[in-house]
Amino acid sequence: MAKQKTAVQPARGRAKRKQGDVITQVKTVWKGRELEVRQLAIDDLERIARFRRAGYGGSVSDALCGLGVDDTIFAHQFRALRQGMQLVGRAIPIKLHSQVGGVNTPDEQRELEKKWEAEGGHPQKRMMRTVATSAPGSILCFDCGGDLQPAQFGEMSCQLAYAHGCRGMLLAGNCRDTQYVLKMPDFPMFTFGTTPNAFGGWMITEVNRPIFLPGHLTHYVRVNPGDYVFGDNDGVQLIPAALVDEVLLQVEATFEKENKERDALAQGMPIDEVYRTFGVL
Repeated sequence: MAKQKTAVQPARGRAKRKQGDVITQVKTVWKGRELEVRQLAIDDLERIARFRRAGYGGSVSDALCGLGVDDTIFAHQFRALRQGMQLVGRAIPIKLHSQVGGVNTPDEQRELEKKWEAEGGHPQKRMMRTVATSAPGSILCFDCGGDLQPAQFGEMSCQLAYAHGCRGMLLAGNCRDTQYVLKMPDFPMFTFGTTPNAFGGWMITEVNRPIFLPGHLTHYVRVNPGDYVFGDNDGVQLIPAALVDEVLLQVEATFEKENKERDALAQGMPIDEVYRTFGVL
């Protein structure tokens, strides 16, 4: 049984930091518990790069658990299009709804377009505008209402989102055009599956409002705008927005500590010394 790594406790007083980091101590509340956490003066693209360098599913999970967060692991149905993908970024939640009944009549279509115009345009256009006006490094997170009949997203939409700063997708449904999505330089996608058909009918109903996605230890995981998503070969989990930088700093501390352990193990440290020095691995 793997040992859970001991999470680094939130620093008190003057925080130890990497050279160049500007760290602020803040207080936040999580499920009734007051936590003192660290925040970094960096942008999301730097956060993504640092999480990808130092982070993996286990270290993120252990850091969250040490902060009292144990209900943000997504269902194992979410699988990467390709092993080795790392999905990291700030969530833009999107809600879809299945369409039933086939093609709209001309009158129905006119009414629908009038409604969209009053709301600011076609729902997909509003979604893409949200991507474009968000800080670079967003992740589109889709609640598809359990509909697995059509492909809800394809390569051209991925290209458009990527061009305006999106850096991946968490899709509780299907995607298509995957041979082209996989050729994109930096667009990891975790999805329930793939299918070639777009017909079947669906419509975006809400943009950048909280959604629920299927969970692993809980029935659902709530995804709020601005929460962080971290996914790799072990699965996908959510990092609450207020805890992102604290988790990142703990993950980096684990990374540095474990690299020293790896070096010692590779050099043949005697077994008794290993367990005396590092404890149960």
